[in-house]
Amino acid sequence: MVVVQVNSIPLKDVIIGLAKSFNVAYHHDCDEYYLYLPKNLGEGEIRGINFENGLALLIYNVMFKEDTRLEFTLNEIHPVKFINSLNGPLTHEFANEGIRHSIDEFRCAIVASERKNGHIIEFLKNTKHEVVSVEIDRKTFKKKSGCELANYNSKLRDVLTDVKGEKQFLHIENCGVFFKDVLQEAGNFEKFLLARKLNLLCITMQMFINQLVQFSDDALDYDKRTILRIPELKRIEELGDFIKENIADDHSVKSLSRKAGLNPGKLQNGFQYLFSASINEFITNVRLERANVLLKDKEYNVRAVVAAVGLESSSYFSKIFKKRYGITPKKFKKIFS
Repeated sequence: MVVVQVNSIPLKDVIIGLAKSFNVAYHHDCDEYYLYLPKNLGEGEIRGINFENGLALLIYNVMFKEDTRLEFTLNEIHPVKFINSLNGPLTHEFANEGIRHSIDEFRCAIVASERKNGHIIEFLKNTKHEVVSVEIDRKTFKKKSGCELANYNSKLRDVLTDVKGEKQFLHIENCGVFFKDVLQEAGNFEKFLLARKLNLLCITMQMFINQLVQFSDDALDYDKRTILRIPELKRIEELGDFIKENIADDHSVKSLSRKAGLNPGKLQNGFQYLFSASINEFITNVRLERANVLLKDKEYNVRAVVAAVGLESSSYFSKIFKKRYGITPKKFKKIFS
């Protein structure tokens, strides 16, 4: 295992320190510092940037050849970390505990160490890791946002304002779908540095806000949560395939929710996210697409098509078909007869 000591906190110094440990050069575009892993250790890059509001963004896009352990152990109060594992699992532990906490793929963790104890993050070898961490300097953030924090009624307020690090905090849950494409968005404006810095600031703020909202959602009973999580997308994709394969059946939102194991609100959000349509709109679209194909088949008359796509009313079918294709089913059928 490769073990690297990180004895700094501002991300500029973190990147410089890592570059020295990896025996590679570091680079910077204004306030954004980054390094490329040497071939003997693996491949990929690590980037970091601090902002004046107390927030910072640290991005690992790496694959190590050996298990690699980064030990953030500077004898100071460490920032709160919002760690988002978007590809590949990793582990976190508080430096004073030695207890590993798994942060699996598509899981988001909020970690705050006690006093001047640091954090240890471990990456598995031969695994593609995409990890985005929002780092919050509590002292600066509290100074910049004290009034707003005073009106923030959440357990996280105590974590964000704990400038002396009096209490340790750990919270791990599935990431919301907002985080799914954040790494790709962070790569925008590579050559347009002014736009890039503003884009990274915007992404950092959005991640921070979404994590606060998601934390509140996490506190609700599972059947009352509204934020769609990345692992739940697979269930919705499978449900979409099920509807296509069984379009002649009667599909109610309630029955589909029960099949997917998701509450109706979250299920609707998922269909909007994946298919840009409500559940009923998706079902109607599938029925019309299937009807379009069946009407071209000589073995199906219009009434048979209506039944085959799960409808009972020929007049309703004619209405929605004409609205979609600009022609009635009967006239459409004649064209292909």
